[in-house]
Amino acid sequence: MNVPTVAPTSIKKKIIEHEFLDFGNAYNIGILGYFQGDYEIQNKISEYKKKLEKLGFECEVLLFNNAKENDPKLILPSFCLADVNKEQFPNSLRTDRFMAKRFDLLLNLFFDPCKQLLYLAKESNARCRVSPYLDFVIPYSDIMIPITDPGNFQQLLTNINETLKLQPYVRPQI
Repeated sequence: MNVPTVAPTSIKKKIIEHEFLDFGNAYNIGILGYFQGDYEIQNKISEYKKKLEKLGFECEVLLFNNAKENDPKLILPSFCLADVNKEQFPNSLRTDRFMAKRFDLLLNLFFDPCKQLLYLAKESNARCRVSPYLDFVIPYSDIMIPITDPGNFQQLLTNINETLKLQPYVRPQI
């Protein structure tokens, strides 16, 4: 009896050449955040997104909510434990789309180790991944932003703006 043999298929991920980018060389910006019931953090991320958009950047946010269901008070796009597989890795259309998008900058705005967000940062197609200078996120970052007070969200945003030279987006001449 002839049994057809099928070669195992594997999807080879494109190798992304990560590089240093500042805001002047970026247009598409992705923002990852960790929601632990603190609505103030959500508001700060939303305000920061609006500020970047007013300066001419295109921004997309994705928060991880560590609950079994998404909180109806979340106003920003998010995913929760219902959107992860049995290994606890993100497994939904929203997370897949976020990973596949070619961001110029990916801002990792979280201070605590979160397996799901670290996975998204690792698998992201972003040209440059920016994170606070914390040990757990070093392998998933291209630019580390110094912070003196871990957990101080406003200090992190200020340091990102200064390090990456935040200024209005200028469309390149064609």
